[in-house]
Amino acid sequence: MIKKIGSYVLIFALALFLGYSLKQKKDYLEIMAVTGATPLALKKEVPADFSLTVDGLVKNKYFFTGEALRAFSTTRIRTREISAEKKFLGTYIYEGIPVYNILEGIAPQKEKGATFDRPLDLLVTFISAQGEKRFFSYGELTMTDDQHPVTLAFDRQQLLPSKDGDKYKLNLYKENLTGLRLICPRETDTVRYLDQVKRINFSLLSAPNNILPKMEKGKKCSSAGLFCWQADQLSEAKYAGVKEKKVSDWVRIGHGRGYKGVSEANGFSLRSFLTKNFSNFDQNDFFLFVACDGYRSLLSGREIFATAAGASFLLLKSLDGQVPSGKNMLAPVNDYFVDRDLWGLSHIVLLKTP
Repeated sequence: MIKKIGSYVLIFALALFLGYSLKQKKDYLEIMAVTGATPLALKKEVPADFSLTVDGLVKNKYFFTGEALRAFSTTRIRTREISAEKKFLGTYIYEGIPVYNILEGIAPQKEKGATFDRPLDLLVTFISAQGEKRFFSYGELTMTDDQHPVTLAFDRQQLLPSKDGDKYKLNLYKENLTGLRLICPRETDTVRYLDQVKRINFSLLSAPNNILPKMEKGKKCSSAGLFCWQADQLSEAKYAGVKEKKVSDWVRIGHGRGYKGVSEANGFSLRSFLTKNFSNFDQNDFFLFVACDGYRSLLSGREIFATAAGASFLLLKSLDGQVPSGKNMLAPVNDYFVDRDLWGLSHIVLLKTP
C-alpha cells in the first residue's frame, strides 16, 4: 500500500513538472508568434562553482556560493574594450551582478575609535584567485547612478557583426568566463578589469590624520581656506588658470533624507583644479577630501579622470546663487546620492595607489 502511494506521488510530481515545462515552452512560442522576434537576451545563471568572499572592515565576513549569487538581480551589458595601450580588445555582451547590488547588503564596520566613523573614505579592493588587485573608492560603487555599473560578470559572449560574423577575427576573447570578471563599462579602458575575482576587501588608506580636522558630529563650521597635501607637504590651493563649469539642473537626492531640490551650481572643474594643484600623480591614485567638521570622502583618480561623470565634478563657488554653507564645497554632481558632497571643504590629500 505504501509503495503504491509513493508511486502515485512520484507520478503526480512528474506530471506537474512536465505540465510546467510545456507551459514555459508554450509561453515562449507564443511570444515568438506574437512579436515575430527571436529572443537573444535570455536570462542566464551564475555557475554553481563560482563563489565570492567579502571581508576586511565589515561587520561580518560574507561568503557567497554560486547558488547564493543567483539570488542577486543581474544586468546585461555590452562593452567595447580598449587596453591601457589603446589596443582594441573586442566587443562583448556580459551578464553579471552590479557590484552595488552586493555591497548594499554589506555592513561596513571600522575599528573602535576610528578617526571617521562613516564608510565614505573606505578603499574597496577586488582580489583575483591569482592575487591580482584592483582598487576602488567605496563611494564610486555605492553613491553613483546605475548607468554602466561596475559589475561582476559571470557570462561573456562575443558581440559579432551581423554580416559574416563567423569570419570576424578582431575579438581577443573567444571563450566564456570560468570565474567572475570585474568589468568597468564607464571607463575609457580596461585598466581596472579583472578576471577570476574571488574576494572583495574593505580597508583604509593611510592618511596624515595628525594634520586633518577630527570628526565632530553636528559641528557648524566654515572653511578658513583650502589646503592640498602631497609628499608630506601642505600648500594653499591655487585657482589661477583653473577652468570653471556650470550645472543648471542638479537633482539632489540624499541617501538618508531623500529629495533636496533641483539646483544651479557654479564652480571650478575638479579635474582642472587637481591638475593645477597636484604633481606626480596618475589616474590610479586616490584623493581624500576632508571638511572642517572632519567629514570625509574618498574619490579615485580613475572616476575623476577616466569617466564621463568625472568631467562634471566641481568645487563649488555658488549654489543657487549663494555661497555654499561652509564656503568651500566638493560636488560630484553626477552621483545618484549627494552623500559624497562635502560642505566646508578644508583639505585635499593625494594618496598613492597601494
